[in-house]
Amino acid sequence: MKTDRTPSGGLTTGLSRRELLLQVAADLFLHNPYDSVTVDMVCAQAGISGPGLYRHFQNKQALLIAVVENPLDFLQRFARATTEAEPDPLAALTAMVEFHIRSVLSTAPTTLIFLKNEHAFPEADRRRIRRAMNIYAEEWISIVSPLRPGLSEPEVRVLTHAVFSMLNTLPTLNRGLDQESVVKTMSTAALQALTSLRSE
Repeated sequence: MKTDRTPSGGLTTGLSRRELLLQVAADLFLHNPYDSVTVDMVCAQAGISGPGLYRHFQNKQALLIAVVENPLDFLQRFARATTEAEPDPLAALTAMVEFHIRSVLSTAPTTLIFLKNEHAFPEADRRRIRRAMNIYAEEWISIVSPLRPGLSEPEVRVLTHAVFSMLNTLPTLNRGLDQESVVKTMSTAALQALTSLRSE
């Protein structure tokens, strides 16, 4: 997953055809109902022929699945590598928070695309993606838990998922800030929420 966008949010040309198709499709699936998005629309916006798309994806449904799974797999692999390599939970969490924010700012929000179009996923794929999301959340929970010993496990889960919800909506906001300012502001907010002591 690359950060191949201009400051205004436009698409850049430094992408492979597959990456470009995924980026265009993600924007279309985010802003339009699944049934209204056509292969012709994706191809037209990507500047790629229909046969060019089918060399990478079997059909529109396979394209939707890849739009959601590819970024999720990227996040999950980073989280697992960080928790395994970094013994300090606060340092690990700081790295994971910043990486997550940069990822959701660089592409259309995977979670929102999945929730909006969940009905279009085959049951097996829907379950697999839900499972992958839960595994990713568990990586965070395993780091937050030792930092918040005063919270029960259900409380840590609710807190972690609430922070996810906050961060995953960032691409939909009219920020009026440059990306680095957004990263700094939201990293601080997320870390404060995840690590601050409970108010008496």
